Amino acid sequence: MPEHVLGPGTMLVMICETPLAERLTSILDELSVVGYTRFSGVSGIGAHGRHEGSAVWPGTNTIIMTFVSDDSMVEAILRRNDEMIEELYAHRPGYRAFSMPCNALA
Repeated sequence: MPEHVLGPGTMLVMICETPLAERLTSILDELSVVGYTRFSGVSGIGAHGRHEGSAVWPGTNTIIMTFVSDDSMVEAILRRNDEMIEELYAHRPGYRAFSMPCNALA
């Protein structure tokens, strides 16, 4: 398994409807991203409505965070995510991605 790289890079945060999360993490695995953290069962509201995990507002979201030291890898992840969504979904599911410059310290 590749080692974690310390120093400058990008924190990539993806928020999606929970059923989409497995496909997004599969793409990270295929691209050999060193690691990621996944928070499941997250509630919220966005352009695709409320996701509260209740009978009134069914469904939940998932947050996936990863640190990437190579900008071309960030672009590859986002491109593969968009291709997969376009190929498999007639209506775009709830999905947003955010990038933040950061430093891996430990």
